Amino acid sequence: MSDFSAGDYSRTRLLPLTAIVVAKCVALLMKRGLLIFSVVFSGCASAPVSTEGQQVDFTVQGKLLVFREQGKTALRFSWRQTKDAYQIDVWGSLGQGRIQLRGDATDMRVLRGREVIAVGEPRQVMRSQLGWDLPVAAIPNWLFGRPLPQHPITRGSEALVDGQTQFVQLGWSVLAQVRSDDMAVADATSRTPEQLNLRRGDIQATLLVSKFTRKSQ
Repeated sequence: MSDFSAGDYSRTRLLPLTAIVVAKCVALLMKRGLLIFSVVFSGCASAPVSTEGQQVDFTVQGKLLVFREQGKTALRFSWRQTKDAYQIDVWGSLGQGRIQLRGDATDMRVLRGREVIAVGEPRQVMRSQLGWDLPVAAIPNWLFGRPLPQHPITRGSEALVDGQTQFVQLGWSVLAQVRSDDMAVADATSRTPEQLNLRRGDIQATLLVSKFTRKSQ
C-alpha cells in the first residue's frame, strides 16, 4: 500500500499553482526592475521637460570666456532676453571691437554700430564673425539650470544640488550654478544665475554673471 496520503496529493496540486503565481510576480518585478535600470543607466534620451515656469525675461551682464585649441578669448557681454528674442552685445578690453547680436532661435543679425555686417542662421553667423558659436536659443534656460523645453536631456538631471545642476542637451555638456532662497523650487523665476559652463567637442565656454536683473512680468 502506498504511503501517499490525501494531504500529500493536495500539496502536490497547490505547489505548482503557487510556483506559477510566484513566477509571474518575479517576472513582473524583473520587468519593472529592468525598465528602471534601463531608464537610469542607458544612454537613451529622457522625456522632454515641461515648459511650465520656464520663461524669464532678463538682462544679464558679465564676462565670457571661450576656450578652443587656438587659444582663449575673453570678452565682456550684456544679454537682454525678451521672450524668444535676444539682444547680445560683446566687446573686448576697453570696449574695443564691440558688436551686437540681434535675433531669435532661427535668425541672427550682427551689427557694428548701425551697420549690419551679417545676417543668417545663428550658428553659421557666429562662426563666420567670431570663429565659434554658442547655443543662443538654449542659454536663456540653461542660465537658470533648466533644460531647454521640449527637448530631451541625454544625461544628468535638472534637479539642483547645492545650487548646481548638470546635464547634457543638444550635444552640449551643461553645468549651471544658481542662487535660490529655496533650492527645492524648480521654477526658474525663483533662481538667480551665477555661472554657466558649457562644453561641446573642442570648445568650452564660461559665462560669469556679475549683474542680473529680472524683468517684471
